[in-house]
Amino acid sequence: MGDLVDAALVGFDRREPVTIPPLQEGERWDALQAARQGLLSQIRQSAVAQRYLTQV
Repeated sequence: MGDLVDAALVGFDRREPVTIPPLQEGERWDALQAARQGLLSQIRQSAVAQRYLTQV
């Protein structure tokens, strides 16, 4: 458990917004964040998605 705490403190010192000590490939977190940002840009649109419009 001490290794996890030490790793979290290293992440804090590096000013990482999120530290996941057991995650071996940091690039995977970066890819997740990029996908999340792409999704958020679509969510912020003011128009309702076509799939939610009722068909009369």
